Amino acid sequence: MTNTASANFGWEVAGGKKAAKKTEPKTKDKKDVPKIDILPPIQTSSTIYDLIRESDDEEINNNKSVKSAKAVVTTKMDSPKKTTRKEPKESLNLVNTSMVSVQKKKQSPKQVPKNTDQELESALKDLKLDEFEKQLSQLESLFPNNNLVINENLIAFLNKKLEPIPEIDPNPCQEQFYPISMMEKSVLKFLNVQLTKLNKNDADKLFEFCLNNLFFDNQKIPSNHGHKIAFQLISKLNPNLSINLEKFNEKINANRHRHQRLLIALWALGQFGYYNLENGLKNWFDSMLAQLNTKGCANFIIFYLNNLLEHHKIAPKSKIHIKIDQYDKIYELVNDKNLNLSKEAAQKLKNSFDLLRNIFKQDVVKESSYFEALLHRLPAEKCPRQDDIMELLLDCLLKNKDSLLKWKQCYSKNLAQSVLLLEEVSAKHFKELKSLKYTRDTFKYFDEQTTHLMAKLNISNKDMHPKAHHFARSKSNKAHSETDLLKKFSHLVKSINQTHYKKSSLGQMVFKTFFYSILAVSLFFYWDANYNKSIYTNSVQKQLRKYGLLDHTLKVINSVKQLIYSVQKTLSYYIPIWQRKFRETVVPLTERALKTSKEYGTLVWVKSEPYRDLIVQYTNEGVKYVEDNYPFVLKNLNSCGQLALDYIITVSNFVAYYLFSSIDYVGVNLMGLKRGELENVIFDGFRFILDKIADLLIQVANYINKL
Repeated sequence: MTNTASANFGWEVAGGKKAAKKTEPKTKDKKDVPKIDILPPIQTSSTIYDLIRESDDEEINNNKSVKSAKAVVTTKMDSPKKTTRKEPKESLNLVNTSMVSVQKKKQSPKQVPKNTDQELESALKDLKLDEFEKQLSQLESLFPNNNLVINENLIAFLNKKLEPIPEIDPNPCQEQFYPISMMEKSVLKFLNVQLTKLNKNDADKLFEFCLNNLFFDNQKIPSNHGHKIAFQLISKLNPNLSINLEKFNEKINANRHRHQRLLIALWALGQFGYYNLENGLKNWFDSMLAQLNTKGCANFIIFYLNNLLEHHKIAPKSKIHIKIDQYDKIYELVNDKNLNLSKEAAQKLKNSFDLLRNIFKQDVVKESSYFEALLHRLPAEKCPRQDDIMELLLDCLLKNKDSLLKWKQCYSKNLAQSVLLLEEVSAKHFKELKSLKYTRDTFKYFDEQTTHLMAKLNISNKDMHPKAHHFARSKSNKAHSETDLLKKFSHLVKSINQTHYKKSSLGQMVFKTFFYSILAVSLFFYWDANYNKSIYTNSVQKQLRKYGLLDHTLKVINSVKQLIYSVQKTLSYYIPIWQRKFRETVVPLTERALKTSKEYGTLVWVKSEPYRDLIVQYTNEGVKYVEDNYPFVLKNLNSCGQLALDYIITVSNFVAYYLFSSIDYVGVNLMGLKRGELENVIFDGFRFILDKIADLLIQVANYINKL
């Protein structure tokens, strides 16, 4: 029974007998025979797989027609003998159909490309609030009090409305708030109200939902304009939302081959930076920077950083916090020679780095906590990185006194770096460092500690057996390298202390004070005798004669003259000897140096002629300007000098008057002496001192004469 039924329908059943069909063989027409000559040749630029992919749409349509033909079966048939011959179906030849489709595609006229931006803008303007409200009412009835699910479905509905529009890649030259700024205002307000109902946890989940849909492999979702708008709304309403960057990085690293979707994901993460600069910089350094080598992302990432700083109007004196790890990353990025960027992007990166470096430099100067981390990062070899960190360390030392205390705490852990820093400081910047408060104490501490450590190391080196095991030798090599660094550091510290912090005794201080005082007094009386008609000399002689000190003072002066004559006599003997040696050794070198200096001096004089003319011109103009506008200035210079001198004399007389008054008061009222007795005692002391000085000078002169 089964075999008969199947035979009637022309089917073959396993195990049954084949139904005999009496069909008259007919020869195929020549038109039905396919000819390969008329088909277009396969080009080398395309393969059969490309042709199969291009004919997918046509095959889908053909499959629909085949399914409908199989479903319709004639139930009434006269007999198998009277079966009507079916027309032969065209065989599904993939090569044939693909080539024909390519041929039709080439013959079809070229379509004019549409402006996707305008198309998206018009679609956003055409959104209707009624549709969203209707959708909301349905969702609220299905999911009451579940704002997260409602918003997820609203975003999916929005994305479905905008699906026909092709995807638009994020462009750094676009407006920062595109495409949300093009949206219809009533619908935008509606979505804002709905998303404000979410707490931070739900907002994070909604962001993750949109991100998952972005990377969802579904060909029926050609674009993600709705998800882009959702990203912008989430970042606007939750600027402090902390995205789980580890999970985000895993997601985008798993989809690095999908360049367009990856670029949209980075753009979505960057939206938080326009509302919160700290979050934006963190996202850029911790997530976006890692995708710099991904195809099509480098220029976008660099432009984003520049746009972010410009959006927040960041200046070199802005108060933002940059971590030292972030500074290291952008420094390595700027100095990466293998980085493939456009000229404009490279310039933007350099400008951003200069701005962030100035801000980081301010943080280093303000907070001494950076000093130890920078010192640890200082490379031992000469390189641009060493110069950069050395500059930051010097700024920290010279402008923040607390950094010296930090250096005291961490120098032993970073001995090699401390040696480099100390060499740079002692060579170029010690005058500035010497003026700080804790500099002397710091170097004194270094000297004490290194001396103590050197004593310990010397003991351990003596106890070391010369023929030790190779493991012990390797340890000793490390110890020797550390010992060498410690010796070098100790030598530098001691040389700085000896040069800049010499210990002066009381005798040295007294001698220096006396010497400079005598020199100043001698120069003053020389000027008075030669240029002031001995006015002050005569007045001093009167005062000394009044108090009985003139003879003793003259004795001291004569002894000084005798000492000078004896020194002159000694020098007259030794100077010719020194002069002969100087002529034989130093003069040839000096002549050569003078010749070279003269050549370069002449060259400099010739090259600097235009600059000298400008200086002379501006000087003459300045003098003329002063003479024309302020003539009283030049006239009053002499009167000002005379007034200052008179003021000094008046002050000295005032001091002398009150000094003698105080002496009389102490002698008469406190000590019970007569008026002038205490004054005579003091002058006797001066006479005794002057006599002793004169005797000392005479002895020195006699000793020099014996030489």
